[in-house]
Amino acid sequence: MADTLSRDEKPDAPAIERSGQQRPAASRNKQEKELKRPRKNENIVGMMGAYLEMRTKQAEAEAADRAKEMEEREREAREKDAAQASDFSIRRCILVLNTMEVTKEEKAKAYAIFIKIERLSYVLVK
Repeated sequence: MADTLSRDEKPDAPAIERSGQQRPAASRNKQEKELKRPRKNENIVGMMGAYLEMRTKQAEAEAADRAKEMEEREREAREKDAAQASDFSIRRCILVLNTMEVTKEEKAKAYAIFIKIERLSYVLVK
């Protein structure tokens, strides 16, 4: 019974017989390591599969977010174009008046009206 390991001894440490000679470690440790290796590989495969699924979902979410942002930008650009088309500021009216073929007297009357309106809006705003 001297050759057997007691329960208190560590299985990793080589067993020492009473004669002082070291004996080889039990083959049980080697068998346990061989059994554990496939499990680790299976865990790695499972972990990599889970990681790939997570990254796929993340990429899909990012693509959806980018698509939403692009739609939002396009909508804002359309709204801005529509707002500029319906913008009838005094400056824009003067620019349009300059492109029209109108007599100098009519232009002078129009400028006087625009200036009055601009002054009135300036006073009302402040």
